[in-house]
Amino acid sequence: MGLEEILNHCGYNSAFDLIKNHTTYDDLMDLLEELLSEKDDIVYELAEEIASAKFEWVDWEQVKADAEDRAYEEYRDREYDRD
Repeated sequence: MGLEEILNHCGYNSAFDLIKNHTTYDDLMDLLEELLSEKDDIVYELAEEIASAKFEWVDWEQVKADAEDRAYEEYRDREYDRD
């Protein structure tokens, strides 16, 4: 029996809605903690987004890398335009 069959039987189209509607807040928080502990990339992106939006955090290393990339692209474009 697949997930879709279970969801259809229960009257749901998504597992998210089924889980959300029939799981306690504490159980959802435990599930979130477990899922996030397995996904470092997601945790980093979420933490970065919150830090930027709520705490005005700036990733200066990324700013510098982006500026260097732009400078190189401008240099490369100028070099190719001369040819």
